[in-house]
Amino acid sequence: MPIKADLILKNANIKTMDKKRPSASAIAILGDRILGVGDFEDFTATIGPDTEIADLSGKTVLPGFNDNHSHPLFCAGTLSKVNLTGTKSHSEFFERIKARVDETPAGDWVEAFGYDEGLFAEGTPPVLGQLDAAFPDHPVCVARVCQHVGLANSRALALRGYTPDTPDPAGGEIVREGGKLTGCLRETAFLAMKEIIPPLGGEKLAALMKSLSARYNSFGITSTTEMGAFDDPKDYFSAWDRLLKDGWLTVRIAAYCLEPMYRKFMDTGMPLPFGNDLLKFQGRKIILDGTAGAGTARMSEPSRFDGNPGIAYYSQEQLDDMVWEAHSRGQQVSGHAIGDVAITMFLDAYKKAQERMPRPDARHRIEHCSFCFPHLVERVIKEGVYPLMNTGFLYYFGDTITRNYGEDRVSQSFPFRSLLDGGIAVANGSDTPVTVLDPTVILHAALARKTASGASCGDGQRITAQEAIYAYTAAGAHFTFDEHKKGVLESGKLADIVVTDIDPTAVDDEPERILEMKVEQTILGGRTVYQR
Repeated sequence: MPIKADLILKNANIKTMDKKRPSASAIAILGDRILGVGDFEDFTATIGPDTEIADLSGKTVLPGFNDNHSHPLFCAGTLSKVNLTGTKSHSEFFERIKARVDETPAGDWVEAFGYDEGLFAEGTPPVLGQLDAAFPDHPVCVARVCQHVGLANSRALALRGYTPDTPDPAGGEIVREGGKLTGCLRETAFLAMKEIIPPLGGEKLAALMKSLSARYNSFGITSTTEMGAFDDPKDYFSAWDRLLKDGWLTVRIAAYCLEPMYRKFMDTGMPLPFGNDLLKFQGRKIILDGTAGAGTARMSEPSRFDGNPGIAYYSQEQLDDMVWEAHSRGQQVSGHAIGDVAITMFLDAYKKAQERMPRPDARHRIEHCSFCFPHLVERVIKEGVYPLMNTGFLYYFGDTITRNYGEDRVSQSFPFRSLLDGGIAVANGSDTPVTVLDPTVILHAALARKTASGASCGDGQRITAQEAIYAYTAAGAHFTFDEHKKGVLESGKLADIVVTDIDPTAVDDEPERILEMKVEQTILGGRTVYQR
């Protein structure tokens, strides 16, 4: 008996991302796989009594979007916190937090996230005295939009054990002025606050992630990465367990393990990668420096704003050992590096590991790879390292980053064009909750290289719409060793599909149009998980 399709999409503008057959008008699906891509007439023999046929009337069909750098569980956790995104002043900052404080029992923690002092009318974040005066009865911890820097009031600082005499931790800074605490904490000093804040628990985290999965799908996202969660490992694993058992997870996850999760994997002897098509633990994640918006990226030339050269979490020797530990076990390494010094350090560590034990297809990654200046672009290409861009940073934070580092350095950041011209694959991602999940903003920034205010961020690094979509689909699959399963629309691959109202590969002359793109339908493994 001939094979009968479960679903056929016809009269579609299909952009396959398959260079052998870049376009088609129909696609047939059987189970969770693509049966074939072509014209509707090609699939008449596969039509049975139960075959659903959907006429898309010219709408565009693409592989499901792959947001190849995000923090899903961490982002899910922020759904329970005060959202300060877009606040424009200290008064608005305090007003939003106070609403939560007023409904929280005295002594209980209050967490908030998402402020950007670059947007404040005052130009600076609130200081300790203001925090204490506004919130005298609760420990309060507030993450900057980058999640690498934050603020804490005196109650929170005391619970952490921070005093004016506390030494700065390695890779961090307890900011002081005149020998007194300011309430500002940078990098590991801020991340350490998470260790004393009561965790949400796996059940609540799973419920929040269920909602977030649906949000991923509403933007056409069928795959993403978990670039290291900061939650308690026990809650982390129990949340994934609940999500999988109850069928709540509707976005494919490739997770990269930070400490202490990586150590737990190694202690149990479990291999990396480990998992299935829906959830797998892919490799090791190492954070080396801070962020450009907060001025903590490790740079060879300091910030023009405050003269800060940035923060490196590890010495070169320490980094070499960490990379070697994973490389020697045949694992993929993902390295957070924004500043040019941090990028250089990872390239050096990868090169030493490869010289010590050559692995032709290791696919070691550099996350963000922001200030990858021309001499570093040459090294990335020559050494076959995979750069992950976050072009949405330019849109949301480009003005602040320009204030910190100047137009010349910012124009050379995220060198998408140069890397592609050099023949290396480049993927893109949101880094949510640092920016929003909406791919249109990230794609637009890759095409237009403009900030939200309209300022240019280096026209020479603009890429085409086709290249931008490829980076958000096929390239992402390649970065997680999944190119044989997904990323392009062809027979045998997973039926992960997004239907859009416009063709995002055809907006080169009008990049602003991509900001108006709407997702009509999202299909994961042959099953509709979002319908507009």
